[in-house]
Amino acid sequence: MRQEAVMPGLGWRWLLALSSAPCFVLLIFFPLTPESPRYLCSRGRTMDATVILERIARMNRGTLPPGILIYTPEKHVDNNLGTSETALLIAEDNAGTEDDTSSKTSGIVAFQALWSYDLLQSTFLLWFLYLANYFAYYGVILLTSELSNGKRRCTSARTHLMQPNSINLYRDVLLTSLAEFPGLLLAALLVDRIGRKTSMGGMLFMCGAFLAPLSVQLGEGLVTTLLFCARTCIMGSFAVLYVYTPELYSASTRNTGVGITSSLGRIGSIVSPLVTLGLLESCHQKEAVFVMDLVLFLAGATCAFFPRETKGCQIQ
Repeated sequence: MRQEAVMPGLGWRWLLALSSAPCFVLLIFFPLTPESPRYLCSRGRTMDATVILERIARMNRGTLPPGILIYTPEKHVDNNLGTSETALLIAEDNAGTEDDTSSKTSGIVAFQALWSYDLLQSTFLLWFLYLANYFAYYGVILLTSELSNGKRRCTSARTHLMQPNSINLYRDVLLTSLAEFPGLLLAALLVDRIGRKTSMGGMLFMCGAFLAPLSVQLGEGLVTTLLFCARTCIMGSFAVLYVYTPELYSASTRNTGVGITSSLGRIGSIVSPLVTLGLLESCHQKEAVFVMDLVLFLAGATCAFFPRETKGCQIQ
């Protein structure tokens, strides 16, 4: 409805600006966000960290274990200890002795730890999963606009471009966008019941199953329904993936691992329109759907190769 009110008179630039405006409301909550207790401990502010932990315990209707919070970081790597993850990770130095050089060194060591024996397999699998999820997520969004209400009809001889019905296009985009809410609910219901790996794999396979019928011409209502279900599944997979990723890394490598993995995943969002739109505009709808299904199938199968399931495990 917002698109129908803004687009005809003001254009897409105003629509983008007005759609981004609510994001500024989030700035209000930044002062309310607590600092990381581990960060405070690494800076020698153990009392501040204790206060935050006590507040977290009260909000969860619990109490902290008796004792005093003590931070004892590791400062050296002993290459003779073996190839275990613990032996390869370096924690940050205390705030009083850490300078810019040691900070950079800690980041380099954290990056090197991603290539350790215990993390190498998980790192590569996560990279592919993020690429596949970003590719499929934006592919589903692009399919919504391209397949909406006969926007493009192709024959074997030539391409016939038809003027899209804007009202139906906006309606379809709105309906499929609402699919993200049940996607998050589905992820919340499954992630602690059947585990991270099974949840992701199942939803990726289901997303591919919902997209498969779109390789042929279908009615508008059925197309919208299939896209709605596909977006529900890919959103649920994304949510579980963002839960699973930090659980695979320990505290010393978590920020580096999650940051690099998420950044590499953006390549999938860049490639997605080049492949999806490129094939659809050249009247290769079957090929476009096949490529997406292939990526989703490989991503779903990838979930089975993670070395460990983190359901019910304490974060390191």
